[in-house]
Amino acid sequence: MIKSDLFGSTVHWLTAIYFLSLGLILISTNHGDIVLWLNDLHGPGGDFFFKYWTYLGDGFLLGLVALYFLFVNYHQFITFLIAIVFQTIFVHLFKQWLFAGEFRPKKFFEDQPELLNFVEGVNTRSFDAFPSGHTASAFTLAFFLMLVVRSTVWRVIFFFSAVLVGISRIYILQHFGRDVFVGSLFGVLSVLIAYSIMAPKSEQQNLQRGLLKK
Repeated sequence: MIKSDLFGSTVHWLTAIYFLSLGLILISTNHGDIVLWLNDLHGPGGDFFFKYWTYLGDGFLLGLVALYFLFVNYHQFITFLIAIVFQTIFVHLFKQWLFAGEFRPKKFFEDQPELLNFVEGVNTRSFDAFPSGHTASAFTLAFFLMLVVRSTVWRVIFFFSAVLVGISRIYILQHFGRDVFVGSLFGVLSVLIAYSIMAPKSEQQNLQRGLLKK
């Protein structure tokens, strides 16, 4: 059963601070400034860490987590599935239709390649930047897990894990700050929509079991 305290007050404050801070940074800087600042901090350790941490926003991980909940709790599985569907719709509506072809940092700074530090082994794309799908997936996963767990410590860990995915997308030159901001917003919004749809059904006993829990 999904807990009714909806993430907990600590996460509420962290989320508010995150969106407010990133939003203020975005409106007070030029497009691409965050990319240049963060990418300039690159080093062997950061390259290694962010190169692999970014995979936490991969759709494959969402599939694995969804499969787990299918076996243990139908209600949680359906809630997560709804969140994934909405997140996918939001991202693809903007990325493939409303803002199709938006430049990524590699293309945006193509006349100044000396400004960029590429991470070895990362296939850096040039188009369809807005919004960040990896960030949306990471926030969808993190905020859904925050609904399921009660531990404040784990909720904070999930939150910052998602934030680091967003940072990784900028660090490895796949996205701009605005892409990450909107991607994370879509992730949170998708979970809230899924929760609002499924919360009234949380007491149904037939949904409190899974394939392995008869």
